[in-house]
Order: sequence, then structure tokens, then C-alpha cells
Amino acid sequence: MLDHLTVTVPLDHARPDGRTLDLALVRHPARSPGQRIGTLLVAPDDPGNPGTHLVPQLLPVLPAEVLDVFDLVGFDHRFSGGSAPLTCGLTPDQWLWIFHTPTADVDAEAAWQRAVVERCFDAAGDVLPYLTSRNIARDIDAIRLALGEERLSFLGYSYGSYLGAVWTQMYGRTADRVVLDSVIDPDSVWRRMFLDYADSCEVTLHDWARWAALRDEHLGLGRTPGAVRAALDGLVARAGREPVVVTAPLPPVDGTMLRLLTMVLLGSDGAWGFLGDLLRAALHGDDAREETRQALGAMFGRGKDESGAVAQLGILGGDAPWPRDLETYRRDMAEAAARRPFIGPAMAAPKAGAFWPAAPREPVTAFGADNRAESVLLVRTERGMFTPPRGAARLHALLPHTSRLITVAGAAHHRVFPFLGDAPTNEAVTAYFLSGKLPDAQRSTP
Repeated sequence: MLDHLTVTVPLDHARPDGRTLDLALVRHPARSPGQRIGTLLVAPDDPGNPGTHLVPQLLPVLPAEVLDVFDLVGFDHRFSGGSAPLTCGLTPDQWLWIFHTPTADVDAEAAWQRAVVERCFDAAGDVLPYLTSRNIARDIDAIRLALGEERLSFLGYSYGSYLGAVWTQMYGRTADRVVLDSVIDPDSVWRRMFLDYADSCEVTLHDWARWAALRDEHLGLGRTPGAVRAALDGLVARAGREPVVVTAPLPPVDGTMLRLLTMVLLGSDGAWGFLGDLLRAALHGDDAREETRQALGAMFGRGKDESGAVAQLGILGGDAPWPRDLETYRRDMAEAAARRPFIGPAMAAPKAGAFWPAAPREPVTAFGADNRAESVLLVRTERGMFTPPRGAARLHALLPHTSRLITVAGAAHHRVFPFLGDAPTNEAVTAYFLSGKLPDAQRSTP
């Protein structure tokens, strides 16, 4: 049974008596009220993704001991999901502005991205500058007060990990048990994160191609990593000329969508088989296995809508300044085409942030000794693609006395606890949630 709640927050926290907006929350009450510890707020892995959807995903997999003693609460951050969502009349291809595959013409790509920004500011320029990670952190404190809690516990994934870190830096005295999972490098906000995607995708793609070559008898993609890569690149080139049929439930996909599908499925080694089967079906005109179709339906059946894309654009474009000089992007795209050809040019290209008309209202959050959170548990996999392991290492270095780091060795996975199902990690994180006591030392699980 989920309770549906609304919390009203100021548009501008510096003007609490001014314009307001309503945030949508869902709450699953602690199953053992007499043993209740408090509220565990959860935050999803991408700006614009509704946190209210994360609660139902967690309920079947969270350890029973956690559900017994915590109210589990998810919220849609400002201007996303059910929290005053914004639309700007973007076309579906503009929703994928991050992954837009540019031509070699930097000026043309700049014009395309500038048009996205101008359309959004024409429609919502009065509120977009208030869509920042620091304002969402302020909203979290307003949620704490509305729930009547002196302190909140927190579980955040990827962007949710960054948001949780910002919240602890701003409101650490009110932080109880904090788990940041699949940690974004705090120094990568936000342009460098795109370049990091290109690096880690190329490494992971090489690992996957070697994996697929060992399974050529079943996949038929090639007997060597080079042959597998050539098959994938050929299919992407064909999709760039004319959309190709991959498999139900997906419609025919163009080159941009095929790159995006590949990148998402590379993000977890548990999904590598689905990627291989998908490409096998597309290359040979076969049907994908039922297991693959079901997995793709679960992953992509509820895609980001326009309001999610606008919220994502607002945060990634407005949190921090981007380079304005197109020569920077021209140089980086040329280097990416040579060294990281699969997704590199698209990631290095000028993005919406380069044309953001409003300067950031605040500096990017700096993390360090004045963070007042008593404890932060960081969780990562050794070969995470979307959140490379150095992100957690960097945040741990910035919070050396109050954080601990758990690494799942040999694994590539996004959202580790409890979705990966690694028993030692689940036990360690659960013990921390129940006791509030960090592990005695850094842990690495096989």
C-alpha cells in the first residue's frame, strides 16, 4: 500500500513567500511501526526520472529488514514527473538531445542544440534557472520538515548519488544513514561527464566484443573482437541511412537510437547477452529470444517523456557553466572520432549547456571537510560504465573520515544495492541501514 503525498516548496528558496510548486511523493510505511527507525528517501539515476517510480521497483528486492523499519519515500524532483512538469513542444528527437549523433559539421550541431535551448526558454525561461541540484537539495530539506523528521536517511543512484552528496554538503546535520550507489565523479559536473561516457563506453565495448566473439557459435557476430565490432559498426551505419528492425517491442531504430540501446545494454554485464541477441536478430533478420524481448520491454517500456527530457536539460545545462568556444568542441570531436569512435563524437559535440542563456545562480557545490554528515557509505562496481569507479574513489577522498567504500570486484553494473543481488554487498549495506554504523574498513566483494 502506497501513500500519495504532496509537499509545497518555493520556486526560489531565497523568497519563501513567493511563487510555489507542489512536489509529488509516494510513501511505503514501515511494516513494523513499533521498530521504526525513520524515513529512507530514495533518488533515481537520471535527472528527470520520477523518484515515485523507484519505490515500486525497490519494494520487491529491498531486504525485508529494511522495509520493516523504514518508511520508504520517493519524490519526483521539481519540474519532472508529477511535480509541476515542464513541456516546451520539443520533438521526440530533441528529447534525446544528449545522444544526438552529429554530423562532422560542428556549426550545424551547435545550431541544432541552440534551437532546443531557445525553444525551452521561450516556453519556460521564467522557471528553468531555478531547476538546479542545489535547489532540489533544498527541496529535500523541505520534504524532511513536511514529514516531521529531525533527520533523513537517503539512498541515491548515479545522479541520485550526486544529489545526495550535494544534500549532505548543504544539510549534513540532518542526514542520518546515507548510501550513495554508482557514484558520479563530483569533479565531472557536467561537461566532463559526457567525455567520460565516451571513454568508458569504448573500454566496455571492447570487453563486450571479446565476450561476444567467444560466443560466435550462438550469436554469429564474428569470431574475433574486431569482427564483432565491425558487425556492430556496419549495423549502426545502416541504421543511420534508414531505420532498421531490431525486434519487438521496439519500433525500427535509427543510428542514434541503436547507439543509445547499445550503450544502455553495455551498462550491466548481466545485459550483455540481451545486446548480443538483439544484434544477432537485427543482422540476420531473425526474432530475438522471448527473454530478450521481455527484458527490453522492462527497460524501455517506460521511456523518458518530454517533461523528463526538459528537466534533464535544465539540470545538466544550468548547474554549471559550459565552454562557449566552438573550437573546444571541434577539437574534442576530432579527437573522439579517432580514439572513441562509437559514441565519442556525439558526447564531445556542443550540447545545450553551451548555449544556456542564464548564468548559473550559484557555484558548483564543493565537497570537503565542512560536510557535516556523520556517515556516508559509497557503493560501486569495479567496471561500471556509466559511473566509472573513480567517481566513488574521488568522493571518498573528499570525505575521508566519514565515508567508507564498497566495491564489487569484477562486475559492471548500474544500481548495485540491492539490484545486482551481490549477497556480501547487500548484507553490508543492510547492516549499515539498521545500525547506522559504517563498516570498519573498505570492502571489496568478489
